[in-house]
Amino acid sequence: MTLKRWLAVLAGAAAIAAASGCDRSPATGQAALRAPDVVYEPTPHFVVTEMLKLAQVGANDVVYDLGCGDGRIVIAAAKRGARGVCVDIDPQRITESRAKAQRSGVAERILFRNQDLFETDIADATVVTLFLWPSVNLKLRPKLWRELRPGTRVVSYIHSMGDWPPREAQNVEGARGPRELFLWVIESPPN
Repeated sequence: MTLKRWLAVLAGAAAIAAASGCDRSPATGQAALRAPDVVYEPTPHFVVTEMLKLAQVGANDVVYDLGCGDGRIVIAAAKRGARGVCVDIDPQRITESRAKAQRSGVAERILFRNQDLFETDIADATVVTLFLWPSVNLKLRPKLWRELRPGTRVVSYIHSMGDWPPREAQNVEGARGPRELFLWVIESPPN
């Protein structure tokens, strides 16, 4: 995609996002849309690097982080030239991720959505990153199969997707001991 076309797409997406309210700047102290499904715990920076390596994130990717927290995964992907979308139900997290992206100089490559991850449109993702609980991954799995195109990579930190076998699993060592990363590639929806 040429730079001119990308800028036109980004401008159009920003206009749609602004009209729909999904890219609005949440007011400080605004309540979450509903109770979050998980407790916020940032993905360690060294794990972010390994997740992006495992998914082979590059400049042609659109990386969605569902439950983005402070935005560190999408920001790291944007620093590699990718575009991204931060999705979080908590407006404080969206405010934090936007500010961090601006400080990092990559905010123009990222959309910020204060939305429920089960309701946001993920169809244009080429990579989806997750650090959610097992029950949330299982609940999310049908949406991933339904909305993502073949070839889209899904990477999860620590938690699997039940009986959906990953294409690859890898251990990462950290201060709390070994943790697993899982990679799936969307092929076609299972029967």
